[in-house]
Amino acid sequence: MRISTLFVVIQIACVSHAQNYTWGWGPEIYVNQIGSTITCTAFDPVLDMTRTQSFAAVSNWIHEDGVVATVSLVGTVQGIVYDIELGNFSVGQFNSFTGTTITNRAGVIGWVSTSGTLGAAIYDPFQHQWRSGQFSTNSGNQLHNRDGVVSWVSSAGVVGAAVYDPALSSWRSEQFSTNSGNTVRNADGVVAWVSSAGSIGAALYDPSLHAWRSGQFSTNAGNATVLGQGVVAWKSTSGSLGAAAYDFETNAWESEQFSSAVSNSMPTITGGTVEWTNTNGSQRYGYTSAHQWQNNTVTSPQCEYYPINVSGSAEPYIAYLWCLSIGASSYSHNCDDGHTITRRWGWKAYANDGVYYPTLQISNTSSSGTCAGELALISTQVEDGNAGAALKAFFLEGGLQIWNSVPLGPVQVFDTSGRCVARTSANANACELPGPFAPGVYAIRAGATGSVSTLRVCNAR
Repeated sequence: MRISTLFVVIQIACVSHAQNYTWGWGPEIYVNQIGSTITCTAFDPVLDMTRTQSFAAVSNWIHEDGVVATVSLVGTVQGIVYDIELGNFSVGQFNSFTGTTITNRAGVIGWVSTSGTLGAAIYDPFQHQWRSGQFSTNSGNQLHNRDGVVSWVSSAGVVGAAVYDPALSSWRSEQFSTNSGNTVRNADGVVAWVSSAGSIGAALYDPSLHAWRSGQFSTNAGNATVLGQGVVAWKSTSGSLGAAAYDFETNAWESEQFSSAVSNSMPTITGGTVEWTNTNGSQRYGYTSAHQWQNNTVTSPQCEYYPINVSGSAEPYIAYLWCLSIGASSYSHNCDDGHTITRRWGWKAYANDGVYYPTLQISNTSSSGTCAGELALISTQVEDGNAGAALKAFFLEGGLQIWNSVPLGPVQVFDTSGRCVARTSANANACELPGPFAPGVYAIRAGATGSVSTLRVCNAR
C-alpha cells in the first residue's frame, strides 16, 4: 500500500497545473487558532482533497493571498504556503531574534527584531523553495513592506530597500541615503525619503537592468513629501513645489519644479497627477506619455510590463508578471489562458508549454492603459530535427535554414531560457533566418495555432 501511494504522488508532482487564483500562484489557506496552535487548511485540486497541517508555539500570525506568516514567542519567523506541485505544505524558517514583528503583504514576508535585524522572504514556486535575505542590522530599523518591495530606515537615518528578482533567483538590496532624520514612504514599487534638512530622493527597481535606480531631487529646507501611483511630489517651507517620476525609456528619474509661490498648499496625487492650490486657484501638473511634466494636464496612465519566464524550458511552467506603472490604482493581468490576476504583480503557473501573450490593463478613476507581453514557455523535450519530423532546421554559415512539408507560416526561434531570439513569417515551405546564433540548443516552432510543429536543434558552430 505504501509503495502504491508513493507512486501516485510522484505521478502528480510531474504534471504541471494551471492555478487560477486572483493573486496568481498558490491556493487559499484557511487558518484556525486554538491557544498557541494554528491549523492551516488548503484544498488540493489535483489530489481532490483537503490538506491540513498544524503549527505549535505561534505567538502571532498574518494571512494574505495564500501565504501565512507566523512568529513564535522566541522570535522564530515561519512562512507557510501550499505547493500543489509537491502535494504538500512548504514551510520555511528565517529568523530567531527576540521581539521580532512580522508583516505579510503581496506574497512577501518581512520582519524586524527589537535589535534592528531586518529581512524578508518569498516563496519561489519554480524552485519550490522559500528565498530569504537579511538586509540590515542597524539599530532602530523601521520596516515597510508594500507591493513586493521591502524598505527600511534606521534611527540614524540609513535608508535601504530590497526586492526579489525571480530572473536572478535572489533578493536585490541597496542602501540609498544616510542623512539624519530621514523618513520613508513606500508605495507602488517606489521608495521615497526626505531628511530633516530637506534632502529628497527616491528609488525604483528596474527589472530591465536588474538594478535599483535612485535620484535626488530637492534640498530645500522644510521639504515634505507625498507618494502615490509611481509619482513622488514635495513642497518646501518657502513654497517651492515639484515632482518626479521614472522614465523607463531613459532608465532615469525625470523631476521638475512646478512653482515657488509662497501660497502653495501641500500637493496631493490623484491618478499620478500632482494637484495643489495657491492664490491663483487650483493648479495641476501631469506626466505625459512623452515622459515630460506638463502644466494643466493630467497624467497619462503608463505601464511597464515585464512577464518573465522563470522556468525556462522546464516544468512546472512558471512565469512572473512584473508590473511597474505611473498613474495606476488598479491592475488586471489577462494571462492568455483564461486566467486573470488582479494584483500589481504575481507568480503564474501554466498547465502547458507554449507561447503566451499576457496583457496588463491599468486604470485609475478617469482613464486606463494597456501593455502587452510575451512568454515563451517552450519545452526542449521534443524530437530532434532528423528524427522523422516534417519540420527540419540546419545551422549554416551565417544563419539558420528551416524547412517543412507544408507552408511554414509564423516561425519563432527560442533559446534554452525561453527567450525568442528570432522570428519571421513565410508562405513558402522554406526560409532562412540570418545569424549570428550563439552555440547552443534552440527550440523552433512553425505554424499557426492548431498546426504547430516544434523541434530542437543544436548549433555547434
